[in-house]
Amino acid sequence: MGTALSVWGVRGALPSAGGQFSEYGGNTSCFSLNYGGGVLCFDAGSGLASLAEHLDGVRRLDILVSHVHIDHILGLYLLSGVKVPEIHLYGEARQGTAFSRQLEAVIGQPYWPVGLEDIRTRIRVHEITPEDCLTLPGEGGELRVSCLRGNHPNKSLLFRAELEGKRVTYALDCEMGGGMEEALAEFARGSSLLIWDANFTRADKRDGWGHSTWEEGLAVGRAAGVERILMTHFSRDYTDSFLREQEALARREYGGCMFAREGMVIAL
Repeated sequence: MGTALSVWGVRGALPSAGGQFSEYGGNTSCFSLNYGGGVLCFDAGSGLASLAEHLDGVRRLDILVSHVHIDHILGLYLLSGVKVPEIHLYGEARQGTAFSRQLEAVIGQPYWPVGLEDIRTRIRVHEITPEDCLTLPGEGGELRVSCLRGNHPNKSLLFRAELEGKRVTYALDCEMGGGMEEALAEFARGSSLLIWDANFTRADKRDGWGHSTWEEGLAVGRAAGVERILMTHFSRDYTDSFLREQEALARREYGGCMFAREGMVIAL
């Protein structure tokens, strides 16, 4: 089987529960790529719990954390139950606080009975910066990850993964403006898939909240020459019927546009 992206969580801010969210899903952000014996995970929202059920035989799990707002790390509370021999977490220091200390401050007592220090033998924490390029070893060839600074309150990281001649760009929690469109289009140039922050529609967008719209995603995708665009990080208030309407509008403008649904597997 070739390289594929799996969708485990599609919401922003908080999970959404109820039948009106069952088609697209209600978990917060989590996506994964298999890379020859290992799995690369974009963010660790509540969708990580679903991914954890599909890791039999996986020897290594690498999790890229775009930032530590709670919707992007909810799944880490269940990390003690993830039965993978080797787990790597990647994120950046903020305001003088190491990435490891940021996680330890909220994952563990008194907020949660099991802390990262209780499973330290299986977990390695790596500090990264927007200028970093990572190389992860895989049986089918090396997987390379590049980083870019995103425009978001308390800052965020955007990621580009390259494997077997395919390129996936992950651009959640990033507001356009101030040259961000141009920088991101260059970063995503030639991508097989651009994963985009569609937290708002144009009518709903709130300036300064650090999020984008599907309309902005189409513009950046065209400028970058990407093959397909995957919209996600939907507002927790957007129901299935509303998202179906928005997806139809977006696909009329760009045939390579999709709205993420949990359980979706996208061949690259």
